[in-house]
Amino acid sequence: MTSASPSPAKDWQSQLYRHPLAWVLLLACAHVISRVAISDGMKWDESEQILWSQQFLLGYGAQPPAYSWLQWLVGQLLGPTVLSLSLVKHSLIVLTYVLAWQTGRALLPANGAFWVAGGLLLMLPFGWDSVRDQTHTILVTAMTFGAWWMALRQVRSPALVNFVGLGIFCGVGMLAKYSFAMLIGVFAVAAFSVPQVRRALLGRGWWLAPLIGLLIFAPHGYWLLHHWREATTETIHKMDISTQVSHLKGLGALAAAVFSTLGLWLLVSLASYRSRLWKTEPAADAALPEWRVWAWPLLWRYLALVFAILVGMVLVGDVSSFKQRWVLPLTAVAPLALYVWRPRLLADGVGRGYTTTVLVFALVFLTLATVRPWQSNLRKDPDELNHPVAQLSASLAAAGYDGQGVIVGSDNMVAAMLRSRNPRAYATACTAEFGRMADCLAQARAKAAQTGSGLLYIARMDKATPAWWEPVLATAPGAAIQDLTLPFSHMRASTPPMHYQFVWLPAPITP
Repeated sequence: MTSASPSPAKDWQSQLYRHPLAWVLLLACAHVISRVAISDGMKWDESEQILWSQQFLLGYGAQPPAYSWLQWLVGQLLGPTVLSLSLVKHSLIVLTYVLAWQTGRALLPANGAFWVAGGLLLMLPFGWDSVRDQTHTILVTAMTFGAWWMALRQVRSPALVNFVGLGIFCGVGMLAKYSFAMLIGVFAVAAFSVPQVRRALLGRGWWLAPLIGLLIFAPHGYWLLHHWREATTETIHKMDISTQVSHLKGLGALAAAVFSTLGLWLLVSLASYRSRLWKTEPAADAALPEWRVWAWPLLWRYLALVFAILVGMVLVGDVSSFKQRWVLPLTAVAPLALYVWRPRLLADGVGRGYTTTVLVFALVFLTLATVRPWQSNLRKDPDELNHPVAQLSASLAAAGYDGQGVIVGSDNMVAAMLRSRNPRAYATACTAEFGRMADCLAQARAKAAQTGSGLLYIARMDKATPAWWEPVLATAPGAAIQDLTLPFSHMRASTPPMHYQFVWLPAPITP
């Protein structure tokens, strides 16, 4: 179990294990500065938050409201800006790493806790996608680790405060993603199958956890009862449930989602620990920590149940599409399970390559995030971060738009980008998806009429089709479509420019 290692004074990795928070905060600050500096454009999830956080509501459609509530709160101080988006996101990323570290620390020494959190960075849906464009997934992953932390603490050191914390994390987890209910159910089955865990979780004050969780979820739960179809239609559509699709395709999609989530972490672990993962060491096994008696059955049964349910969704539920972000919260404790399975990996001098790899990928992801607009130039394929947001807003102002009223975009991105430059406006996106466009256009017109403000319809013609204008013009007969052509940001001069079309209807607007 022991091997030669550098002296503590010279072992920078030991210092890192003991004081990781400062470095995580430094990395987060670098990401915030990078995101604000590179572009005013917004990806899908970012733009969705700009639109949803315009008001504080009990529900916002297909996603629970917790993330949007946080974005609304920060938006009251900083406005609908890229800075406010980035601060919320990276604060939650830091929180996730902290809670992952605390979860590991409930059982493991400092190096093991660092590797549990570091394993999260090596899971691409978190390490990369959360930086690129994720919101709700970050929050639900943080709450997942928070719930595990409280549960493990309760088994090792029973106390009422653990049940309070467990209730808070589970309640907020349900407000982050509805799939958190599956995580609670699977954890409960696994936990109650292990006697030591079952006794601890049914100890004095156990009822505080479900009570607090239900109280936190109750306001949104009331909204959900009255908007069930609105909250579930989009998710069911994404799952692509069809008896006409072969189970082989569904299993392939599941395997791809699992490997893209855990694959990099598994490869790094195999390369870093090699034979230590498989070699039997009787002397080491004789000195296993006391918590392994219950922690290992808990973790492997939990993960086994997760994978059994995912396979069952394919074979029984005919689900044929899986997203990485669905798999991530369910499997995020896999690194913890590894070190509980093989405590010998925690020995002095072991895992130095793993730590180095985690730090390298942290810098790689920061670099990739910073050069994203220029990567589009290399691909000759501009995306939302290349949109000339400031120039678009200025051109619309020159054409008569007053920076207020109601903005109706052909998609979330163009509507949100314009609102970030015109914070006194109200923005929405009206699309033909799920047959809601007519209602959306009617609501936008009614809002403009009610507030005595104008209406700006705008479409980005790389995504919208001319047919988008047909229902728009039906509500505004006689309106003339105007064109704007602007060069993309960070793209070579030979790149074809961006084409926008808009209609500006000054106040007053009739219902």
